[in-house]
Amino acid sequence: MKVVGSYTFDASPQAVWDGLQDPEILAATMPGCDKLELVGENEYEGILNIRVGPVQGKFQGKIRLEDVDPPNGYTMVVDGKGAPGFVNATAVVSIVAEGDGATGGDSGKTRLDYDGDARVGGRIASVGQRLLDSSSKAIIKQSLEGLNENLKARAAVGDGSEAPLIETPSQADFATKVAKEVAKDLVPKPVLIAVVVAVILLILFLVLR
Repeated sequence: MKVVGSYTFDASPQAVWDGLQDPEILAATMPGCDKLELVGENEYEGILNIRVGPVQGKFQGKIRLEDVDPPNGYTMVVDGKGAPGFVNATAVVSIVAEGDGATGGDSGKTRLDYDGDARVGGRIASVGQRLLDSSSKAIIKQSLEGLNENLKARAAVGDGSEAPLIETPSQADFATKVAKEVAKDLVPKPVLIAVVVAVILLILFLVLR
């Protein structure tokens, strides 16, 4: 499974880098994350409770960062397993300054690019490629959005004190986002509009007959 994308943060490259190295912030922003802790130099262990379609369960995982080049990026190696199956992944993460940050300023925006390959097996692989793709997109998107909100909260404090953590939305809200991603991936927009129109016409027919 290929995982490729980008996200633009409202923060400097250094602030984004610091956030990505903070397990407390990452645990608060990742959907279903029960625990994430630093266990060695550039090594993390965590527990993630994920639901993909009818398959739900906990993954125990190890994350190792290689080719670390602060604050420009790294290679992330993930090894996770649990009752739903296993996930092995490698991704290259790049951090690029934009706006004022690109000219040496501390403000502006920062783009994070990621390009990875994942191998999934066990029961979780039975849900199908499209649902896996949509779920992974939703998890990554919500995690990065949550990180961005926390970075903005940190910047707003501005006096060196810690801003209160903004935690990820509930599992129910996350499930709704996954459903929307699946709908976008599986149903072309013209077809979706046609279905909505057909339902409305059917309701009007039943009411006015």
